Amino acid sequence: MKPAILLLMITLQGYGQPAGQPKYEVASIKPNTDTDFRLAFRIQPDGALAATGITLKRLMMTAYNVQGFRIVGGPDWVASRRWDVQARPDRAASPEEVRQMLRILIEDRFQLRSHSAIRQLPVYELAVDRKGSKLQRSGIDTNPEVRVSAGSLRLRKATPATFASQLSYALAQPVIDKTNLTGEFDFALEWTPETGEDGGPTTAGLPPGTREQPSSTPDGPSIFTAIPEQLGLRLKSGRGPVEVIVIDAALMPTAN
Repeated sequence: MKPAILLLMITLQGYGQPAGQPKYEVASIKPNTDTDFRLAFRIQPDGALAATGITLKRLMMTAYNVQGFRIVGGPDWVASRRWDVQARPDRAASPEEVRQMLRILIEDRFQLRSHSAIRQLPVYELAVDRKGSKLQRSGIDTNPEVRVSAGSLRLRKATPATFASQLSYALAQPVIDKTNLTGEFDFALEWTPETGEDGGPTTAGLPPGTREQPSSTPDGPSIFTAIPEQLGLRLKSGRGPVEVIVIDAALMPTAN
């Protein structure tokens, strides 16, 4: 079994379809039945989309700008059936326009119907440790940067809220910033993920059977130990309101 290859992921924002927005003039969605679980997801600078072995759940994560654990309901195949997608816009599109086009595409081809809701779910609260923060403020000339791998999270020129959002992916659970720290910092965290941590295929919207990448620190501390030791922060379990996308209906498209 070959490991998954994720070529590119981008964060897209904004809703609606303003007048004159680009649209996909050519779009193909076909079932993927390969047994090697090869995965590719690439969005070209002009907005063209090329995806191999992708799930509808993963497409929704990009289209709706949500983490995998915020997508609930729907048939089981949403997170397991794989598809090859090719789509080309009628003109160059910005990242925000790409997200909007993708949302329209999957709502049309998969007859996807969904709504947002607020649910009380388990969350983690990120706070300053009793011994005080160890965070270093970013330099004036520091460029923003995010590097994520199994058991490793590095952010430059980021707010605690941004760091909390990245932790949500690693823990597959919402993390709320309660540090009361303002400004931008450099974060460097190394830990050994336990089973179910570091996102994993399901949380990342990948099909079952996708091989997880090995930890970069196989003999390191748990994430709950690493955060106080390395950053002077801590995680506290709780419950809180979380916005989710509820799938009301979805149908598998015919190959085209």
